Amino acid sequence: MDPRHNHISDLILKQLHHSAELAAKKHVQEFPLDGQGWLLLGESLMKQGKGRTAQLLFNRALFLDPKGQWMPFMREELQKVPCNEMVSKEIQLLLSTPKVTVSAALIVKDEERSIERCIQSILNAVDEVIVIDSGSTDQTLSILQKYPQVQVYHLQWNDNFAELRNEALSHVRSEWVFWLDADEWLHEEDQELIRLAAGIYSSMKTYVPALQPAIMNYVGNKCLSEYSVPRLFQTNKGIHFSGRIHEQIATEKEGIFTSNIIHKPVGIRLHHDGYEPEIKSKKNKIARNIELLRKMTKEEPSNPGWWYFLGRETMNTNDKQASLFYFTKAIELGQMNSHFGRIAEIHVLMGKIYTTQDNLEAAEKCYSQALSIHPDYPDAHFLLANIAVSKAQKLLEGAYSHVNKATTGFHSYRGTIAPDQDIYLWRSELLRSDILVLNGHFGEAVTILQALKEKFPNLEVVERKLTFINEQVQLVSNKS
Repeated sequence: MDPRHNHISDLILKQLHHSAELAAKKHVQEFPLDGQGWLLLGESLMKQGKGRTAQLLFNRALFLDPKGQWMPFMREELQKVPCNEMVSKEIQLLLSTPKVTVSAALIVKDEERSIERCIQSILNAVDEVIVIDSGSTDQTLSILQKYPQVQVYHLQWNDNFAELRNEALSHVRSEWVFWLDADEWLHEEDQELIRLAAGIYSSMKTYVPALQPAIMNYVGNKCLSEYSVPRLFQTNKGIHFSGRIHEQIATEKEGIFTSNIIHKPVGIRLHHDGYEPEIKSKKNKIARNIELLRKMTKEEPSNPGWWYFLGRETMNTNDKQASLFYFTKAIELGQMNSHFGRIAEIHVLMGKIYTTQDNLEAAEKCYSQALSIHPDYPDAHFLLANIAVSKAQKLLEGAYSHVNKATTGFHSYRGTIAPDQDIYLWRSELLRSDILVLNGHFGEAVTILQALKEKFPNLEVVERKLTFINEQVQLVSNKS
């Protein structure tokens, strides 16, 4: 735990809840962006029976730290506490945020399928909506005409998404801008959260906040959430976009590798269905993206980010060797840029390619290199575990083959050294039962062991193995 939180936690553990409350209030006044501080304040008040107030504070903590795993536990604890108290003016003041203006901005072309859904979701959440159209020929523009609050501007498509976004920025008049795509829509319960986020992060002075909502990607029957794309930032901090495709926020001085911009996840949800296969294929996005990325690597050959994106897009084709080349180039250039943070991810992506090629040694090396950068990287640990299981399975298959040959070899072996007859009589069968147990085939193993028990009733090892299997089966039964 962060040392700043230890004192408050210790007070709660000692049941000095009022003292913990005072310390936590002081902490959140000083560090209003620290989700853990709000969590501790909520816990100190929950322990004093103030459930309603605690809920508000937990909501703020989760909003600032949406990846936190503690909320289910706190919800259970809140059910034990009354929630009917009046929220004090002091707490209301702590939770209050300055009023700021926010614009929504989006770029469109032929988005009649989803544009109305997108606009309706955002209208009441912002002060204005800026749309840049790059040549729609379907019903997109006529749909937008139904909304007088939406300001539509036109710019010819020039193989450059950043150009379109920067054009939209030039028309924004608000203090903050919230970006979304036409195939996205704001979660209906999050209408007030965009202004809330902008108000909260207006207090950040040292760094420029770039806030990342949860993008809830729908693909088939799955919903995959990610907080990887900055969508909300201030308009007076010199931020613009760079890149023909996979455009990134940048500053004039540092480009996309910024040192003063801090990316923070925030508890706002955007739904997205543009990755559905039938939608993606209609727009031929993969071929277009690869073409634009190739242009970008020619225009900025020393930018590791563009090589990374080109490698990632090429993974969607059959040219895996090209992906490996692009990723290797990205790593080479990225190692010369301290602000490039994708190297561990690239190692993992390269490992996945090697795994599909059944080159497990190369894949292992890639995952290990990822862990040398981020020792707690879950993906790398999981993928290494997958390889270990695959290797173990192959070893077990090899063992089963050898134990079979050990038995049949007695019929063909004519060497000068006499073989161990126990292998033929019972040891091969015993080892075969072990291999079956390791593969989870308990029933077959028991059949073999019971047959051995009948033939060799004095073999204690057989009884021990039967006892072990029965214990394992009982454990599985109890868990289920």
